[in-house]
Amino acid sequence: MAHLVLLNSIAARRRSISDTFFDNGIGTLKGYLEERGHGVRVIDWARDDSFQELSPLWLARPLRGLYGTLMGMNDGAARKVLGAITLPLQGLLSRIQEKRLNRRMDALVDELAVAGTRVIGIKVWYGEAFQNTSTMLERIRRRLPEVLTLVGGYHVTLYEERLMAACAADFGIVREGEYALAAVLDIVDRHADNWRKAEVVKEITAAGVAGEIENLIYRRDGKPVKTAVRELSGHCHKSVPRYDDTPGKVGIHVVVDSLGCDWGKCSFCVHSHFYPRYITREVGEIVAEIAAMRRQGIGVFRFAGSDTPPTFGARIGKAIIDAGQPVVFGMGSRAIRGAEKRVDKLVELYATMLDAGLRAVFIGGECGNDFINEAVMNKGVTAADVIATFSAIRRAEAATGKKVFISLALIYPPPLLGRVTLDEVEVDNLTLLRATRPDSVMITPPGPFLHTAWYNRREHYGFKLKEDVITQAMNYEYVLYKPPHLWPPLDVSLDGRSFPELLAVCNDFRRRVERELEIPTDLSDEHFLMFYCAGVRTPAAVREHKLQTMLDIVSCDYSRTTALGVRVNRFSARLAAAPAETAVDDLETG
Repeated sequence: MAHLVLLNSIAARRRSISDTFFDNGIGTLKGYLEERGHGVRVIDWARDDSFQELSPLWLARPLRGLYGTLMGMNDGAARKVLGAITLPLQGLLSRIQEKRLNRRMDALVDELAVAGTRVIGIKVWYGEAFQNTSTMLERIRRRLPEVLTLVGGYHVTLYEERLMAACAADFGIVREGEYALAAVLDIVDRHADNWRKAEVVKEITAAGVAGEIENLIYRRDGKPVKTAVRELSGHCHKSVPRYDDTPGKVGIHVVVDSLGCDWGKCSFCVHSHFYPRYITREVGEIVAEIAAMRRQGIGVFRFAGSDTPPTFGARIGKAIIDAGQPVVFGMGSRAIRGAEKRVDKLVELYATMLDAGLRAVFIGGECGNDFINEAVMNKGVTAADVIATFSAIRRAEAATGKKVFISLALIYPPPLLGRVTLDEVEVDNLTLLRATRPDSVMITPPGPFLHTAWYNRREHYGFKLKEDVITQAMNYEYVLYKPPHLWPPLDVSLDGRSFPELLAVCNDFRRRVERELEIPTDLSDEHFLMFYCAGVRTPAAVREHKLQTMLDIVSCDYSRTTALGVRVNRFSARLAAAPAETAVDDLETG
């Protein structure tokens, strides 16, 4: 049977502390394909040791010290001088990372040649990772022209034919990749004894033209063409992921509990493009996967759904409790429409999830102004709904005696449509934050992403885009911690503000939240999930670890984040081995 090499996203540096979670997408592909007799080898460079190998500590460690000093300085002139010193050092570090990564890619191509590899698939992510994928594909095309190449993942699903026009892959796969990959490998099998890539490409293309392979992007007369999307009916089903014993990964497994969003109408969101409707997974299948991961030594989970409604989350929680599986998990969720009238029921639902191990939640609040939420965001909830949802979660905490960390997301500055002022929005946002007191606020600038209403009706919302903005966006390196003047140019403006000006306004509001409300910013539920498992649970400890992990990312000295991951892995393994009725809050960490 066909043997596939799967390569995880290729990045020279970390973007977040969750980069080294086990990749459930690749794990699911491996599980599904191996169940059907195909061999799969996973190559995953998203590991603590792998990232650090690309960044010499003799340079990263002094940079860490410089950035730490910069963050503690108030003198603007001195900050500019010290900042100017860091720029050539960062440039040197980037050149070293690029050189080392190129050597690593060359070595992999040599290895593929020796192994006689015929098919390689690459998971594609944004920015630098997309650029590295393009570089890797060119290397394979030049040196191993008979190797069949495929790309997939979030980036391919978002940009589709546009991405395929910008890279040298033979085929692209969108959305649920396992079905298309299995069909491709079945064709590869038929050519095993007389391998000629041109003939394989011809047969796969013909199958695409005939509609026999869904979710495929092939080339017709040199131009990318997408086949029909595979429609999922009823519940979504997933193979249990298979992970190799990979040192340097964090023992947190991402469970697919659903696809799409049960609202799916937000003007700024791409989820409705990925999945036109909300599809849940059978609760029994979810719990069976959790049990399988616990047998592999993983006891900490993150639900992958963009929104896990409390009714569905409580069903999963009850099944976890009934199965006697001590776990810790985090999830994304929406504020509940009409929550004020349902608070008592919501308390009951959240209490069930807390008893089952819920310890981190991400909620998209987007804005404290109801006109913006309705006319600009199409969020489907009001500020009162957000406040009542928070109240229900906090009451569930009091009822169970268990703490859950909540990260609230805001988009700032939003489009204003000429109806409200930015000062009014800022006041309403601060009022919302004072009423909810989240454990962190994720504040991000606005972006009219492809396929969203903000992109499709950009003039209505006040956005102006230049023709090449999609190409820019595909290659854009989004690093939240960079000062606005260090972000690459992007041909986007909103309400007359250029992109750098939007970043500056966003950063000003972020600093105001931290200064006046003393609420940390830019910590997601994934941060809190790791912090909790490592025993980082007090506000002071959270702030310190936010600072240290942020310094890791900007300097590329990943020592603190690596140490945090070691503590998480110990906790995850202990939890996986723990008997039923274990009190997870009392389990030893570190």
